[in-house]
Amino acid sequence: MTHASASSTSDATPADVAPTIAESLHSAPVLRADKLAVKYGGMPAIDGISLEIAPGSITAVIGPNGCGKSTLLRLLGRLASPDEGTVLLDGVAISTLPTREVAKKLGILPQSPQAPEGMTVGDLVSRGRDPHRRWYDQWSQSDEAVVSDSLERTGMAEFADRQLDSLSGGQRQRAWIAMALAQGTDILLLDEPTTFLDVVHQLDVLELVTELHRDHGITVVMVLHDLSMAARYADRLIAMRAGRVVADGTPAAVVTRETMAAVFDLDCEVITDPRSGKPVVLPIGRARTDLTSGDN
Repeated sequence: MTHASASSTSDATPADVAPTIAESLHSAPVLRADKLAVKYGGMPAIDGISLEIAPGSITAVIGPNGCGKSTLLRLLGRLASPDEGTVLLDGVAISTLPTREVAKKLGILPQSPQAPEGMTVGDLVSRGRDPHRRWYDQWSQSDEAVVSDSLERTGMAEFADRQLDSLSGGQRQRAWIAMALAQGTDILLLDEPTTFLDVVHQLDVLELVTELHRDHGITVVMVLHDLSMAARYADRLIAMRAGRVVADGTPAAVVTRETMAAVFDLDCEVITDPRSGKPVVLPIGRARTDLTSGDN
């Protein structure tokens, strides 16, 4: 694995740098949106959204294409600026915080992230340590321990010397998540992490996210297209349409026939998974108008 040479005498181990769930939840930052609004070409993409992301939760944002899901995630991660409203991280406007401080608390993986050609997995994951190091800091044993632990926890240790371009889509997603884990953030924002993956690799990625949440207490917000996957892996769903939040609550509260009709114009049956107890969507076709009028 190609990293900067270790020169520190620190004897930190992965156990030293991985907080317990209790410690993570106690100190985890709160992310809040206050009356966010964004317009593209004079049309509202985000229309007055206010919400709070609770520490230690997994939230999935769902909705039809073009409803503003990715825009909302970019606003929360400071990859975009709102025309109106504020995003607060620990009660402080995120726009006023130094980039390095934001990166220590919040990691975001956009759709189809790009890395320089020829970069190895190990080098990518090492970049997760950048927010914790000044340009003049030497690579330390503590940095090496965090990177090694991140590779192990994501099942990517054996691929550390492989180039990203040589990996499957699922493996690349794991590598990017390993980088975010090495960043040591309390909040992880994922924009459609299962896009272009077959169902087995979708499960692999979402199981990994769930494991990181469980073992580290990481707060997760992710945009997902698959409704049943969102209901299975999240404990809170935010359903959007036309830049607004239409429904917000537990999977059982949000994934209903009426809400799916209102959000997606989808006529469906909703059944309960006998193993997980979570709702599963069985699409039928386009919704009839009576599904949203209460006459069904």
